[in-house]
Amino acid sequence: MGEKNTYTYTTPEIKRTSVEELSKDWGNLGFQIRPLNGYMKYTYKNDKWDQGEFVPAPYMLLHINSGALHYGVSCFEGLKAFSCQDGRIRLLNPGWNAERMQRGARRLQMPEVPTEMFVEGVKEVVRRNAEFVPPYGHRASMYIRPLLFASGPMLGLAPLAEEFTFLVTATPAGGYFKQAAGAEEGIEALVMEDHDRAAPRGTGSVKAAGNYSADLEPLHMAKAKGYGTTLYLDPKERRFVEEFSVANFVGITKDGTFVTPQADGSVLASTTNRMLQQLAKDEGIVVEQRPIDFEAEIGNFAEIGMVGTAAVLARVKSITRGDRVYKFVAFDTLGKLRSKLTSVQCGEASDTHGWMLDVCPAARSKL
Repeated sequence: MGEKNTYTYTTPEIKRTSVEELSKDWGNLGFQIRPLNGYMKYTYKNDKWDQGEFVPAPYMLLHINSGALHYGVSCFEGLKAFSCQDGRIRLLNPGWNAERMQRGARRLQMPEVPTEMFVEGVKEVVRRNAEFVPPYGHRASMYIRPLLFASGPMLGLAPLAEEFTFLVTATPAGGYFKQAAGAEEGIEALVMEDHDRAAPRGTGSVKAAGNYSADLEPLHMAKAKGYGTTLYLDPKERRFVEEFSVANFVGITKDGTFVTPQADGSVLASTTNRMLQQLAKDEGIVVEQRPIDFEAEIGNFAEIGMVGTAAVLARVKSITRGDRVYKFVAFDTLGKLRSKLTSVQCGEASDTHGWMLDVCPAARSKL
């Protein structure tokens, strides 16, 4: 056997975020990475998960032949924690995110993260970074990013890696999309004719990390032309609406129906969309999950929005396809549904569906 060697690595210098720094502008955080107190890390070896550890440095040692680096064996989640009106910090539906990550793990041949471990890891990150959860009243939150990936080496697709890692990181965040103070300008979308987000029977219905790389070139091309986001049609017929860049498509038709594409095949099931659909039903609004024929139906929509954890529900004011521009002036119904959801999130409205999970007391931060 060859000689065994051990090497020691140092991390780059880390400048941690301070509460004092954030407290000057809690209401204008934007969407960016900020180093906090640390993150949770769990390792899967010898067919079992360890007990996990809290790691202060935002770096980790990774084999250069890891399955995540070479073959994209990785999936992630996104969820939020909120400082509520009553002084408690709560998570929004972490169990749903755990279930969705388990579906992704099965699709990518990774060990599933048990729901109990997933939820506890998320709660521990929030507790350890509680002072960075934006205070109640600023319409901001802590964005949490659980990540599961093959950290062990792989050369070829078989055999699989023998080591996997589950991380939970967090950052305080405002809105994913910028908007003018006191107004919601809306986003202009461009239909992608020469790019597809996901194959019909591929990994589009799970939150595989590689799905997002398919949107990099088209999104930046669209932004260079002055558009805010991309919209994809189905790759087989280029006929039916699939998804916006990083968000589900939802719309209110002129007769008041809530319509969104069926989440299967190549469309990801958004947990936020799921909640909005329930709130719409609570209001007596008819909800339809079905194929949306773009050319035949886009003119029948009065309102359109893009839905996701980071974006929540952002107004789309126009969609361009070729030389045709479809404009959507209204946002009344979708705006009211969004307000109902955000009111539940921050404890201003009753959590009748049991979506919020208590974590810990909110830290006393300078406003």
